[in-house]
Amino acid sequence: MRILLVHDTRHDLPAVETALAANGDEVRSIAAGAFSLHAEIDQWNPELILIATDDAARDVLEHVCVASQYQERPIVMFTEDDDPIAMRAAMAAGVAAYVVAGMKPQRLRSVIGVALERFSRDQQQFAALAAAQSAVINQDQHERVIAAAKATLRRRGMSEPEAYAALRSQAMRERCTVAEVASRLVAARGA
Repeated sequence: MRILLVHDTRHDLPAVETALAANGDEVRSIAAGAFSLHAEIDQWNPELILIATDDAARDVLEHVCVASQYQERPIVMFTEDDDPIAMRAAMAAGVAAYVVAGMKPQRLRSVIGVALERFSRDQQQFAALAAAQSAVINQDQHERVIAAAKATLRRRGMSEPEAYAALRSQAMRERCTVAEVASRLVAARGA
């Protein structure tokens, strides 16, 4: 796994890098305030960003989140800052794991594993939510086009139940949905 280690800490970074490399990870390390952070993320395209900071400064998190805005990836933050406000801000910004006073090389793999699982579940939930929202929008559009088609048929002298029955019969004959028949009727009316 490609891991970008963004650091602003007094911790023993060589030990952390060695522990990650021992697990077969490819690690690049960059200072948190580096001007090249955005370019490094864009060019190298890490699979995980690990932030090691003594102080959960907003600007470090902000730089990483802005640089990752077009391609979401798991972010793990190790910090000495146990401020609940900083913790909530980090979680709201998309940090998958926020670990206080726990940056020990022997714990890295388990923390990263939990963060990857959380990130994966969050992505699945976002995808399910987006699909549900899309289905609601599509259903609403279908209902509107069916209502417009029924209104067209009612102007031709049909009752509402007769108009719907006509749309449904046509859909069954053509082996398509009522919404598709209604859409064609509304389009023909507009032409």
